[in-house]
Amino acid sequence: MNSLRVPSNSQRGFIQYIVLGVLLVLAAGAVAFFRHRHASNDLTASLTGSGGVTITTPDNNSTVTSPVQVTANVASGFTGPVKTMEVFRDSTLVYQGPGTTVNTSVTLSTSATHNLTVLALKQNGGLEGSAMVNVTIVSATPTPLPLPPSASSVAPLPSVPTPHN
Repeated sequence: MNSLRVPSNSQRGFIQYIVLGVLLVLAAGAVAFFRHRHASNDLTASLTGSGGVTITTPDNNSTVTSPVQVTANVASGFTGPVKTMEVFRDSTLVYQGPGTTVNTSVTLSTSATHNLTVLALKQNGGLEGSAMVNVTIVSATPTPLPLPPSASSVAPLPSVPTPHN
């Protein structure tokens, strides 16, 4: 017959520490998961991607007219290794420049949704970070020209005096 062995007090204390340690690791993982999940769904006027890249304009999922002004930057904690910034329109490179900021105009076809991606590249050309927004382009509504004045709204001309001899 099998006999059950009751753990000693020191073994019981060790087991309790192991269980407590596992619970702390699980709790820390859950906190990190929910913080990350909340941060990635918290869309404001700007969109922060990986590596500290933030697209400040245009807003994600916005409806705009072309050309679109794209502004982006890299957070100060990431600027050291960043050498070059690039902007892609639907996977096509449309801008490349030195530094840690972008301020460029991008022409997009109308009646379509496009994605704009900003990459921050390190000194060696490797990727430091990126961010992407989607925009829908609509045709600009032209401002109507004012109508010409109608005949009834124009004051009559004064009569021309006849010359006297």
